[in-house]
Amino acid sequence: MFPLAPQVRDTMRRHGMLRGGETVVVAVSGGADSTALLRSLVSLRDELDLCLRVAHFNHHLRDDAGADAAFVAETARDLGLPYQEGGGSARAEAARARRSVEDAARRLRYEFLVSVASAAARGVIATGHTLDDQAETVLMRMLRGAGPWGLSGIRPVRTHAGVRVIRPLIETPRASVEAALRAEGLTWREDPTNRDETVLRNRVRHVLLPALQGYNPDVRGALARIAAVIRDEQEALDETAGPRVDAVLARNGAGVRVALEPFAALPAALQRRALREAVRRLRGNLEGIAFVHLEGTRHVALAGRLGAVAELPGGLRAVRREHVLEITAGADPPRRRVADAGP
Repeated sequence: MFPLAPQVRDTMRRHGMLRGGETVVVAVSGGADSTALLRSLVSLRDELDLCLRVAHFNHHLRDDAGADAAFVAETARDLGLPYQEGGGSARAEAARARRSVEDAARRLRYEFLVSVASAAARGVIATGHTLDDQAETVLMRMLRGAGPWGLSGIRPVRTHAGVRVIRPLIETPRASVEAALRAEGLTWREDPTNRDETVLRNRVRHVLLPALQGYNPDVRGALARIAAVIRDEQEALDETAGPRVDAVLARNGAGVRVALEPFAALPAALQRRALREAVRRLRGNLEGIAFVHLEGTRHVALAGRLGAVAELPGGLRAVRREHVLEITAGADPPRRRVADAGP
C-alpha cells in the first residue's frame, strides 16, 4: 500500500468524499501532489470500490509541457488505467476573458475535467490540493482583503458545474507527499514556473510562509485550522440565515430583484449573503465573486443614486432602481473593478 493511503482514506471518510462505486477522474499534472494522489487512490480502489481514470490538461504555457503529458500518460499505462488528455491555450483564454493567465488556466482545466467526469458513471473529480495549498490560499486571500468565505480556503468537497470535486490530500503536508514518493522510489515532474517569484503564490510559498514558520513552526497547520473553523461557521450561518435572505430576493424573468427596504434592515453580514445568493441563482456558481464585489454592490444598493451600476464578474450587472436593486446578466464582458455611479 502506498504510504499516504491510510491518511487519504481517513480524510475522505471524515469529509464524506466518496460513498463507493464512483468513477474518480484523477486530475494529474505530473507533479508530486497529483502523482501521490493517484498512487494513493490506486491503493484504495478495491477497498472503496472505485473506478479510476487519469486526466491531464495541457495549458500550452511551457515548451516542455508535452513532456509532462507524456509522463502522465506513461504512468497511467503502467498502472493499467484509462487516460484522457485535453489542451488549450491559457494565454489566449486570458486575453479573451480579461482574466489572469492563472485564472484562465484553471477555467480551461475544470471545463475539461467536468466534461470527462460528466461522461462517466457517477463521475467525481479528484485534485491534488494539499495542506500547503490550503495555507497558501488563506494567506493570499488575507493579503487581498478577502471576506469570511475567502478566508475559509479550499473546500475539501465542492460542486463545480454539477460535478463533485474532492481534495483527498487537503490535510496532508507537501513534505509528506514528497517523502512518500521518495520512499517508493517514484519520480515526478517539476514545473520550473513554480519558482517564479513574480507570481504571488510562489512568493507566499517560498518567502512568506518560511518567514512565518519562524514564529510558528506549524504555521501551515494553523492556517488550515483557521480556514476550517471559518468554513464551519459560515456554513452554519448560511443555513440559519436562509429564510431572512430569501425574504428580500425575488426572481424577475432573467434577473433577480433585491427589495431595498428589508435589505437595508438586515445586518451587513446577511446583506452580503443575500447578494451572494442572488448571484448564485443567476449564474449557478460564485466563481470570481470576491469581497470587494459584494461591498461595491452593497454600496450601490444602500447609498447609490438611482441608476447607479455595479458590475460583477461573469457579466452580471446590478442597477439601483427606486425600491429594488436589479441584478441581471449584462451583455458586456466582466470588468475587474466595481463601477459605482456615486453615493
